[in-house]
Amino acid sequence: MLALLALAGCVQERVLAAGRAYRLAVVSGDGQAGPAGGVLPQPLSVVVRDAADEPVKAAVVVFRVARGAVDGAAMIDSLAVTDGAGIASAELRLGAQAGVVEVSAFPLGAEDRGVTLRATAGSGPDITGVLPSTVGPGDTLIITGRGFVGASSVVEFGTMRVRAAAGSATELRVVVPDCLPSGATAVRVLSGSAWTAPRSIQYAARRRALSLRPYEAAVLGASELGSCVSLATDTGAEYIVIPQFASRGATPTPTTVRVSAGALTTAGAALRTSFDAPLSRPSLRTTLRNALGGEAPVPGDAQAQLDATLRAHERRLAPAARAAAPSIAPMLALTVGGRRTFQVFTSLAGDQFADATGELRFVGEHLGIYVDTATRTAYTELELQRLGALFEKELYHVAVENFGPESDIDRNGKVLVFLTPRVNALVAAADCGARGFVTGFFYGRDLLPSTTGSNNGEIFYALVPDPTGRYSCSHASYDTQRLVASTFVHEMQHMISFFHHVVARGGEPEEHWINEGLSHVAEELASRVFEARYPWPLGRVTLEQLFPDSAAPFISQQLMNAYVFLNSSAAHSVTTFWGTGSMEERGAAWMFLRWLGDQKGESMYRRLVQTSLTGMANIEARAGEPFAALFGDFSVALWADSLPGVPRAAVASRYRFATRNLRQLMARQALISGWPNAWPVVPVRVPFGGYAEGSLLQGTMVYGTLGPFSPASPPAVLSLTKSAGGVFAASEGAQLGVLRIR
Repeated sequence: MLALLALAGCVQERVLAAGRAYRLAVVSGDGQAGPAGGVLPQPLSVVVRDAADEPVKAAVVVFRVARGAVDGAAMIDSLAVTDGAGIASAELRLGAQAGVVEVSAFPLGAEDRGVTLRATAGSGPDITGVLPSTVGPGDTLIITGRGFVGASSVVEFGTMRVRAAAGSATELRVVVPDCLPSGATAVRVLSGSAWTAPRSIQYAARRRALSLRPYEAAVLGASELGSCVSLATDTGAEYIVIPQFASRGATPTPTTVRVSAGALTTAGAALRTSFDAPLSRPSLRTTLRNALGGEAPVPGDAQAQLDATLRAHERRLAPAARAAAPSIAPMLALTVGGRRTFQVFTSLAGDQFADATGELRFVGEHLGIYVDTATRTAYTELELQRLGALFEKELYHVAVENFGPESDIDRNGKVLVFLTPRVNALVAAADCGARGFVTGFFYGRDLLPSTTGSNNGEIFYALVPDPTGRYSCSHASYDTQRLVASTFVHEMQHMISFFHHVVARGGEPEEHWINEGLSHVAEELASRVFEARYPWPLGRVTLEQLFPDSAAPFISQQLMNAYVFLNSSAAHSVTTFWGTGSMEERGAAWMFLRWLGDQKGESMYRRLVQTSLTGMANIEARAGEPFAALFGDFSVALWADSLPGVPRAAVASRYRFATRNLRQLMARQALISGWPNAWPVVPVRVPFGGYAEGSLLQGTMVYGTLGPFSPASPPAVLSLTKSAGGVFAASEGAQLGVLRIR
């Protein structure tokens, strides 16, 4: 055996150790107190160590309420994964009654090796009375009780939430919102993280004039819109109206919608789903090629096709991950110069594999880089050291700090990078001009050791420089390094997401639109590392650059995607991709998640990944709001952010981005690309006394202008219907955003 191991070490990696016995210890969060029904201020944290007293990375820890569950105490997520320091954390929501709550934390499959943490639930917020008991839109409701947080309290009427207009710990005053269904309505208060029990009031629906000040907005459901509100038309008033579908479908399905203002007539303008002269795909490719500073083709359809194919394969592999018995692979010693064999698929279908030999050329604390022996000289040693340092010191941390720890299936403590011409060859040279090329990928199959084609570890595959075009279209080393860097952090998010959703929790992979959107967020977060390091005017070739040169590989694609989405927001969905996910759809998903992170804090991204929930249910659970409310206010923010000549503080933070100046970014993108519109959204005129109509998909919106009004204009009655006059089903999420701009 020793002889065989010694021989293997000359060619492959040497086996060091097998299984581990874990033990847990409490780190923090024990002994806390909080209001009944609320989330504890600090998470419950434990550390997992092995028999050698070393912290264990990527171990799954179960948090289970052992006492207090009968009163409603529950973990926000009952599973957590240890980070590089061996620490796993989980949040506890206390039950509805005062008392002691106990939580047991233990390694998955080893309940007898657990520890116990305790918390105390005190009195939570409570409603003792509401006056009056019957209200209508615009009335002031007085809520008495205890445990409120004053004007910071949120009051929920059915599914609609509004912030208290004024209040104290014992009394709140809130303006009753428009467009609620008539009859009994449940009212409850959110104080901090704790909800009160609901109280019932009677809502008397009536039409009233919706009076918005400049830069105020409202989002109204289509079902109540025509009967509950009219729009104030004081002299000079002008509005942006935003018909939309806050929904998702299995495939994009167009519906012709009509938005009217005032008396319905047969005259009016049509809502257009794209510009008269839409931007062509070739011009976009040329722009991106120029932005990247090279003459090579740019990544496009081929990369998107492969991404979608691999995500679909992962969805089919999810049941195998749930059925697989937990196992611990041996740890491997990573020695520079060591070799191993990888199975790499040979076509964009991702189902046929061939062996390729890699030689380990770089080893860091978190990363190992293998280079295919067929192209050993593709990178110089200096280039590999620079690339490895970028991955190791910058991009790896961006991924794990914002989305969570990756798995460690092979127990080597490293993410492996395999640079191989087999990635180049996935697209033939003759097809690069039309289809683009593949830069790199992660495949969830590698995290399932018993699955055919699995390489049993955390692996990112990427192309190699090929200036002569030996394997496919030509790629200079400098351009390749820039492309591979952004793809690495993009694919790291996919790796982390698949591990947390499927492998650790036995759930389904995240829906494609959120999964891709988060990976584009990962690229942008990498850009921000260099933006912070090189504030203007440092690190730029010209003073006109908004971003330093080092940030360009990570942010350029996001801005282009955003521009072309805004260019035709009715035709490209935030939530429902046409198969692979077009540039426009990826731009839409990135912008929504960027706005969501600005509103809820960037810990939102980690919370979206570390859960078994997916899709809109995941968004709602992590944001604590209905998706329709989030989507409606996002649609307003796309127009209201950074309005020219308007102080940012004049627009509520809910209706803008906190970390980006949208109009400045789009104007710069238009200048770089040679496009005529500094702002890509060209609203359609909605005639007063008429209507506008056009086709919308699930998860899309379109922008129209209404006004300015003359002194004799009567109030405008708004409606949103299907073109033939039909009403929308609740599942369609039809609603209308209204923003006053003058």
